[in-house]
Amino acid sequence: MTTNTRKDIVYVVVDLWPLADKAEDVKKILYDTIAEAKKERTCLKYELCDNINEQAQVTLLQAWSTEQALDQHLTSEAINKASEELRHLLTKPTEIRRYKNIG
Repeated sequence: MTTNTRKDIVYVVVDLWPLADKAEDVKKILYDTIAEAKKERTCLKYELCDNINEQAQVTLLQAWSTEQALDQHLTSEAINKASEELRHLLTKPTEIRRYKNIG
């Protein structure tokens, strides 16, 4: 059995820009996604945040036990469903950035 360390954890920042009149619809879809993600044993953090400086943008802050765990999440049924539902509710493509702990 492999033991994961802090340096195995993958931190993820997902930025989304909802259409002005669709922000609540986008948040509802994301809340459903959060509930599903938090059921995953490898999900360490999954939070939805409003951008204080840019009201037209929301961010998901995530932490996953490993990069493999994140990849599995990103191809899950819940994410595929949410991606399809969000497709026409955003002003531009979602940005996903991955980070590793280096110290």
